[in-house]
Amino acid sequence: MIIKWTKKSNKKTYDITQVVGTVTWSGSVTQAARQASITVLNAPKDPNIKKLKLNLAVGDVLALYEGGKNIFYGEIQTSEKRGEIGTITYNATDLLGHLLRIMHKGKYKKKTAERITRLICKKYGIPIGTIAKTKKAVRKIIIDGSSAYDAIMLAYTKAAKSTGKKYMCYMKGKKFCIKVKGTVVSGFSLDENKNIVSSSYEESIENMVDKVRIYNSKGKQVGVVKNAGHLKRYGLYQEIYTKEKGVNAKKAARHMLAGVEKKVNADIINGNVKCTAGSAVKVHDSATGLDGLFWIDSDTHTWEGGNHTMSLELNFKNIMDKKTA
Repeated sequence: MIIKWTKKSNKKTYDITQVVGTVTWSGSVTQAARQASITVLNAPKDPNIKKLKLNLAVGDVLALYEGGKNIFYGEIQTSEKRGEIGTITYNATDLLGHLLRIMHKGKYKKKTAERITRLICKKYGIPIGTIAKTKKAVRKIIIDGSSAYDAIMLAYTKAAKSTGKKYMCYMKGKKFCIKVKGTVVSGFSLDENKNIVSSSYEESIENMVDKVRIYNSKGKQVGVVKNAGHLKRYGLYQEIYTKEKGVNAKKAARHMLAGVEKKVNADIINGNVKCTAGSAVKVHDSATGLDGLFWIDSDTHTWEGGNHTMSLELNFKNIMDKKTA
């Protein structure tokens, strides 16, 4: 792990790896922006530390490199000092944080989600990388004071009703990107006999939807989709879907059905930087009964003392950060 700090005031970059005690890098499907925290030794009388002039300021850039590749590029948001001689913790957020805090207004008709994304990014001067193509025009979207991120994800949420795919935003350095969610981590798996230290299993019906009534624009019911088994066992958890022009109503309604959420938390040694929220990983763990492909909802990677560990929240299903108008 290499840690670099770029001072905004003079644009100079410094390698501060040797004075960093702990590095934490994390993200989640719903959090959008990834975060990084570093703990820096605070020993003003130590000549090795003194010559670095470690006056990291909020707004300065923090970059992390693993295996020679940049895995994080973001701005320091907060700092916390503990004692005159001790540690200082700096917390940074990648540049997707700007899209979460730019409030946006706009109206879009018969444009694809990718086109809407490019228009929003162009308006605010946000560099673009790879943008997933839906090739499905969204009939109409009106944004009235939502974040730029929510506006983009609303467009992709609507497109997903037609494509059946799930999408997520991420940053690659300074560039904003969107990909189809659920890429499998290749050449790596979680195994109780290799790298799983501990695991726990959880079930929940808090977000269950077992029936969706379909209405037209005049308020008349024109269809319904349901999960009969869940209705019988758990009772009614109902949503409403209003037909949209150019969208298969039954397909969109079925997309809204949600069953029992099954999640697993696992602590892993010998971490892999490809195991990030939105990716999928193969798991074999008899303690929780897991054997197959699972999706990462959130991840926390920690580097300390030359060791790389990670804590993952795994989901039995591939979920998307859906937004509604």
